[in-house]
Amino acid sequence: MFASQPPPVPCLECGASVPQCELRTHVCDWHQWLDYQVLSRREELGRIENDLGAYLASPRGRFELWYAERERERRDGGLAA
Repeated sequence: MFASQPPPVPCLECGASVPQCELRTHVCDWHQWLDYQVLSRREELGRIENDLGAYLASPRGRFELWYAERERERRDGGLAA
């Protein structure tokens, strides 16, 4: 009979499936970590996108956009990119 191995567990940081015996020494792949962080926060990121859009559509947001463009043009000497 073969000894049963415990099933792999997901890394809490990157979501990778890691054998339990390697969990303490596991090093997350940066790209996998980033993908996992974005995926796990997709609802929050969606809310931020909606909130930013609503702010930029408001009178204050439109002023901020205008002012930022004005300052950028002034800093760049009025040259359009």
